[in-house]
Amino acid sequence: MEALGIDIKLLFAQIINFVLFAFIFKKFMYKPFQKYLKDQVKNEEEKDRLLHELQEKELSLEAKEREMVEDAQARALKIIKEAESTALKKKQEILDKTQHEIVEIRQKAHEDINKEREKLYDEVKGRVIETSQVLTEKVLSEFIDEKRQKDMLSHLLKQLKKTKVYEN
Repeated sequence: MEALGIDIKLLFAQIINFVLFAFIFKKFMYKPFQKYLKDQVKNEEEKDRLLHELQEKELSLEAKEREMVEDAQARALKIIKEAESTALKKKQEILDKTQHEIVEIRQKAHEDINKEREKLYDEVKGRVIETSQVLTEKVLSEFIDEKRQKDMLSHLLKQLKKTKVYEN
């Protein structure tokens, strides 16, 4: 083998070095590296599993959120309808109360008008009586004596008070 330029001792030393290198590499490098790779794969699988769980939880939370929003919207609509109903009732009560007040105001106005009419009637009646008395005194003073005037005047006033001059 020496003719080929191969030194057996050197070849044997290199084989021993290679075996030692392979043994040391396997013992101290390959096994820890394999363990590291397996740990990395496990970590990746755990990350994927956790990510999947988080996605499922997120989906379920979104569904619950949608349900809660829908429920809140339904409650809001119910509250709005109740408020509208209450408002309509209040509106009707106010309208009824206003109508009642209008009727009362009209009745009071009619009563006030009637009282004012009676007062005016009494005032006109009094003035007519006064005017009649003055006229009668003037006319009768020229024709009849004073005593007779007073008797006639009192009789005339009694008759005027009994008769109704104006009635509506």
